Amino acid sequence: MNITTNIIYTLFKASILAVVIFWTLLLTEGFINELVLIGAIIPISLVCSLTILITIVPFYTIEQTTLSNDKIFKKYFPYYAIVAFGISAYYIISSNFDEFVCLFFITAFFTLIQSWVWICKMPAKN
Repeated sequence: MNITTNIIYTLFKASILAVVIFWTLLLTEGFINELVLIGAIIPISLVCSLTILITIVPFYTIEQTTLSNDKIFKKYFPYYAIVAFGISAYYIISSNFDEFVCLFFITAFFTLIQSWVWICKMPAKN
Protein backbone atom coordinates (compact mmCIF):
# COMPACT_ATOMS: atom_id res chain seq x y z
CA MET A 1 0.00 0.00 0.00
CA ASN A 2 1.46 3.35 -0.98
CA ILE A 3 1.35 6.51 1.10
CA THR A 4 -1.50 8.13 -0.83
CA THR A 5 -3.74 5.11 -0.36
CA ASN A 6 -2.85 4.95 3.31
CA ILE A 7 -3.70 8.63 3.79
CA ILE A 8 -7.04 8.21 2.00
CA TYR A 9 -7.92 5.22 4.19
CA THR A 10 -6.85 7.15 7.26
CA LEU A 11 -9.00 10.14 6.30
CA PHE A 12 -11.99 7.86 5.78
CA LYS A 13 -11.48 6.01 9.07
CA ALA A 14 -10.84 9.25 10.96
CA SER A 15 -14.03 10.81 9.59
CA ILE A 16 -16.06 7.81 10.70
CA LEU A 17 -14.39 7.83 14.12
CA ALA A 18 -15.02 11.56 14.54
CA VAL A 19 -18.69 11.21 13.62
CA VAL A 20 -19.15 8.27 16.01
CA ILE A 21 -17.43 10.06 18.90
CA PHE A 22 -19.32 13.29 18.24
CA TRP A 23 -22.69 11.53 17.98
CA THR A 24 -22.01 9.51 21.10
CA LEU A 25 -21.13 12.63 23.06
CA LEU A 26 -24.15 14.50 21.66
CA LEU A 27 -26.50 11.69 22.62
CA THR A 28 -25.10 11.45 26.15
CA GLU A 29 -25.57 15.20 26.60
CA GLY A 30 -29.22 14.96 25.59
CA PHE A 31 -29.03 16.49 22.11
CA ILE A 32 -31.47 14.19 20.34
CA ASN A 33 -32.19 16.40 17.37
CA GLU A 34 -31.93 14.18 14.28
CA LEU A 35 -31.19 17.16 12.06
CA VAL A 36 -28.10 18.00 14.10
CA LEU A 37 -26.96 14.38 14.02
CA ILE A 38 -27.39 13.94 10.27
CA GLY A 39 -26.22 17.44 9.38
CA ALA A 40 -23.03 17.00 11.37
CA ILE A 41 -21.60 14.30 9.08
CA ILE A 42 -20.32 16.54 6.27
CA PRO A 43 -18.82 19.36 8.40
CA ILE A 44 -17.16 16.88 10.77
CA SER A 45 -15.68 14.94 7.85
CA LEU A 46 -14.39 18.11 6.18
CA VAL A 47 -12.86 19.55 9.34
CA CYS A 48 -11.36 16.21 10.28
CA SER A 49 -9.85 15.63 6.83
CA LEU A 50 -8.46 19.16 6.50
CA THR A 51 -6.94 19.04 9.97
CA ILE A 52 -5.20 15.75 9.26
CA LEU A 53 -3.97 16.96 5.87
CA ILE A 54 -2.63 20.21 7.32
CA THR A 55 -1.19 19.03 10.64
CA ILE A 56 -0.16 15.37 10.33
CA VAL A 57 0.56 14.58 6.69
CA PRO A 58 3.35 17.16 6.26
CA PHE A 59 5.38 15.62 9.10
CA TYR A 60 4.91 12.19 7.68
CA THR A 61 5.64 12.97 4.02
CA ILE A 62 8.76 15.00 4.78
CA GLU A 63 10.33 12.27 6.87
CA GLN A 64 9.00 9.11 5.22
CA THR A 65 11.88 8.90 2.74
CA THR A 66 14.58 8.93 5.42
CA LEU A 67 12.94 7.44 8.54
CA SER A 68 10.87 4.35 9.24
CA ASN A 69 7.28 4.75 10.37
CA ASP A 70 8.20 3.82 13.94
CA LYS A 71 10.89 6.48 14.09
CA ILE A 72 8.56 9.12 12.62
CA PHE A 73 5.95 8.22 15.22
CA LYS A 74 8.45 8.35 18.09
CA LYS A 75 9.99 11.60 16.85
CA TYR A 76 6.84 13.68 16.27
CA PHE A 77 3.87 12.08 18.01
CA PRO A 78 4.67 13.04 21.63
CA TYR A 79 5.09 16.71 20.77
CA TYR A 80 2.05 16.70 18.53
CA ALA A 81 -0.07 15.14 21.29
CA ILE A 82 1.12 17.71 23.83
CA VAL A 83 0.37 20.64 21.51
CA ALA A 84 -3.02 19.22 20.46
CA PHE A 85 -3.97 18.68 24.10
CA GLY A 86 -2.84 22.18 25.03
CA ILE A 87 -4.80 23.81 22.22
CA SER A 88 -7.89 21.75 23.03
CA ALA A 89 -7.67 22.53 26.74
CA TYR A 90 -7.15 26.23 26.05
CA TYR A 91 -10.26 26.53 23.88
CA ILE A 92 -12.37 24.41 26.23
CA ILE A 93 -11.38 26.51 29.25
CA SER A 94 -11.68 29.84 27.40
CA SER A 95 -15.20 28.91 26.30
CA ASN A 96 -16.17 28.44 29.97
CA PHE A 97 -16.76 24.77 29.25
CA ASP A 98 -19.46 25.38 26.65
CA GLU A 99 -20.93 21.98 25.81
CA PHE A 100 -20.57 22.23 22.04
CA VAL A 101 -16.96 23.48 22.25
CA CYS A 102 -16.11 20.66 24.66
CA LEU A 103 -17.70 18.09 22.34
CA PHE A 104 -15.86 19.47 19.33
CA PHE A 105 -12.39 19.56 20.88
CA ILE A 106 -12.73 16.20 22.64
CA THR A 107 -13.71 14.66 19.31
CA ALA A 108 -10.89 16.42 17.47
CA PHE A 109 -8.24 15.44 20.00
CA PHE A 110 -9.03 11.72 20.06
CA THR A 111 -9.47 11.55 16.31
CA LEU A 112 -6.12 13.23 15.63
CA ILE A 113 -4.29 11.01 18.09
CA GLN A 114 -5.74 7.86 16.53
CA SER A 115 -4.96 9.18 13.03
CA TRP A 116 -1.26 9.26 13.90
CA VAL A 117 -1.47 5.59 14.79
CA TRP A 118 -3.25 4.70 11.55
CA ILE A 119 -0.83 6.65 9.35
CA CYS A 120 2.30 5.29 10.99
CA LYS A 121 0.94 1.74 11.13
CA MET A 122 1.54 1.30 7.39
CA PRO A 123 4.52 -0.94 6.67
CA ALA A 124 7.58 0.96 5.51
CA LYS A 125 8.86 0.69 1.95
CA ASN A 126 11.79 -1.65 1.37
